[in-house]
Amino acid sequence: MSTKKIEPKNTPSVAVIVPLYNKGQYIARTLNSILNQTYQNFEIIVVNDGSTDNSPDIVSSYHDPRIKLIHQANVGPGAARNRGMSETQADFLSFLDADDEWLPSFLDTSINHLQTNPDCLLSVTGHFRGVDCTSWEQHLPHLKVNQGAWRLPTNTKPKVVKSAIDLLHSGAVVCARKVVEKFGGFYCKERCTYGEDSYLWLQVLLNYQIYIDPTPLMWHHTEASVLGHGRKEAHPPWPKLTDTATIRKNCPTEYLPLLEHCLAYYALLAAERRIRAGDIFTAQKLLQNFPLTQSFGLKNIKTRCRLKLTQLLNK
Repeated sequence: MSTKKIEPKNTPSVAVIVPLYNKGQYIARTLNSILNQTYQNFEIIVVNDGSTDNSPDIVSSYHDPRIKLIHQANVGPGAARNRGMSETQADFLSFLDADDEWLPSFLDTSINHLQTNPDCLLSVTGHFRGVDCTSWEQHLPHLKVNQGAWRLPTNTKPKVVKSAIDLLHSGAVVCARKVVEKFGGFYCKERCTYGEDSYLWLQVLLNYQIYIDPTPLMWHHTEASVLGHGRKEAHPPWPKLTDTATIRKNCPTEYLPLLEHCLAYYALLAAERRIRAGDIFTAQKLLQNFPLTQSFGLKNIKTRCRLKLTQLLNK
């Protein structure tokens, strides 16, 4: 734990926003990984989202003036990140969950990409995942990218778009604050705890060129997650399927066909999950709301769900 007094610069160029909810076992690791960055012109805004453990006390024990701790009632990770954004004037924003960590060069590398590629308002790096520290490339075989500026082609297959969104893990992103503000921040209606980030990043992909660096510089610790990847209960449908109006409104005309096919692909995946959870009603509604699901084959769907999906699609 760092106890060194560090005088902050007048205007931090990067705000590191950390939503915190009962991560007492991990928050020190997260904060230390930020403080150990080779790039030091940042501030850390920890938003305590109604924690009931000792994690806020651990944050308070740090004597670094760049760390700001904010308390609020529990409203979910999206709202917590949005609250953190409202507390900073930094030009660039980054988001690190309270159980994840950065490699020392993450901020330095990301800021350099943005400064040397002004047409890119978002930089994302590769990341490690889980206890075995595997590279994201092993989880995203459909997205073949080289380092550099990248714009989503309008003829991209929905499966590849999903891989691109999966790459955009919030903890691996640094972006201009105006990008996040343009789309209203992270999804936070009804205390959303799943897909609140991909709701935002899908809109960014449809509207902006981004910079991709496949080098893993962030570690996503799934073993500690209770809300997203690693949660034990069945995932609810993504908010991009239950609240599509904003995404469709912000989608450029030339990307609308791709968007509709992407939503249908997500609907098919969500329907499969609901079938596995025994929720046939929601699965049927998803397929009815996104009729383009019928344009996809079911060869990648697990056998026990394939028959039921076929029956629902043919109704």
